[in-house]
Amino acid sequence: MKYPDSILRNYINYPEHDIQTFNATGTWYRPPGVTHVLVICAGGGGGGGHHDQALAYGGTGGAGGACKTEVVDVRGASSQTVTIGAGGAASAAGGTSSFGALVSSPGGVGGAHNTGTGVASPGVGGGSSGHTSGGADASGAGAYGLAGAAGAAGDGNGAGSGGGGSYGAGGAGGNEDPKTAGTAAAANTGGGGGGGGGDGTGSTAGGAGGSGICIVIPLPKNFTLP
Repeated sequence: MKYPDSILRNYINYPEHDIQTFNATGTWYRPPGVTHVLVICAGGGGGGGHHDQALAYGGTGGAGGACKTEVVDVRGASSQTVTIGAGGAASAAGGTSSFGALVSSPGGVGGAHNTGTGVASPGVGGGSSGHTSGGADASGAGAYGLAGAAGAAGDGNGAGSGGGGSYGAGGAGGNEDPKTAGTAAAANTGGGGGGGGGDGTGSTAGGAGGSGICIVIPLPKNFTLP
């Protein structure tokens, strides 16, 4: 079951919390007396799309991984396997992050290059295309996730768009002139990689997506579901 931030904030600074942050796959062990935990879980971000050399259109930013905040009952097991999704390479989807079978956050889809037929988008959370068929500059920033900002779009008509935000920020899109590759999102942010930019004289790659993250916060021993 999901709860709004206004409810969850009441428990974040509780002195009995033993917060565990997983930047890599591992195992969470339930402390004595803990019945419920707050889980913040982000999937890996999708990699940004490449710049299309022939058409000089910038690549789309990768989508940020899904970022979920949920309160879950952990009385059914003494431990949970925590899986951290990898960030996607250029144009590839990110991996799924999960807390046992209780919370699962899919990775973001990879970006693509725009063929000039219109504004492309890799999916929810991803940036818009860096160029439209009409030649107008349509570089766009990616959508926001839980807290992360979208990556900035690059400069120029052939610029790549920014990656989508997730737990953290997406990568910035590459520029048209001088042509630059998309920027990778930082590790453990779930942000999408920025799309590659260019001017038609050579291809540039999209940036890699950021790997996911899982944060587990035990709730007070007297916690009851509202």
